[in-house]
Amino acid sequence: MPGKTPNIPRDILLEVLGSSKVYKEVITEVINSTIAEYVEKKDLKVSTDLRVEQSFEELENMFEPDEKFSFDAVIKLQVTD
Repeated sequence: MPGKTPNIPRDILLEVLGSSKVYKEVITEVINSTIAEYVEKKDLKVSTDLRVEQSFEELENMFEPDEKFSFDAVIKLQVTD
């Protein structure tokens, strides 16, 4: 079916693609979705500038599947008239 995401077991996905590539995608998705949800929840008007304080290497070292994950981000608010 077009648009349907296959349900591939995690172990197979990690073996085929490599953990670093999979974790990079997961970390990126977590950051983007978390910030988008926060901005929407707080009804903020923000610019596209976004900075995550940790390096990707630091984020990758902190990431553990099925565990809590945190990061620090700086978003720039848009000035409204």
